[in-house]
Amino acid sequence: MLIGWRNSMNPRKAAVVAVGVIGMAAPTAMTAHAAPASPSACQVAAFGYTLPIACGSNTLAADWNGDHKTDEVFAATLPNHYVYRISATSNGPVRVSNGRAVSMQRYEIRPSGQRRIYAVTATQHVYYSYYGSSGWSEWYLYHA
Repeated sequence: MLIGWRNSMNPRKAAVVAVGVIGMAAPTAMTAHAAPASPSACQVAAFGYTLPIACGSNTLAADWNGDHKTDEVFAATLPNHYVYRISATSNGPVRVSNGRAVSMQRYEIRPSGQRRIYAVTATQHVYYSYYGSSGWSEWYLYHA
């Protein structure tokens, strides 16, 4: 690679620079030809914890008491697409019953005061879970 390259650098310094150039170019070339094995991984961070999520998937930052501060964060995580929640009062991420989804859709407080979260599956079905006296419920198919 350095044949015919004329510079005032000594040969050792020129070799280090050449290795650096090759090292910088190689990952780009390999990345361009490598097929991703799974969706690109990003992260959601909340309350001092992080969760791996698919880049571009929606997360929910629920403000349950209307004070304009996030009370809980919900996300469909990688690699298994389990739905987890993080809150200031939890000791880390907690799985929301047996929920699996590719993206979170929305949250709401029903007129009865019931809290609900909605998630979208890989087959584009929408499911919801509600917060009851014993915690978050199982998931139910949402019919609009």
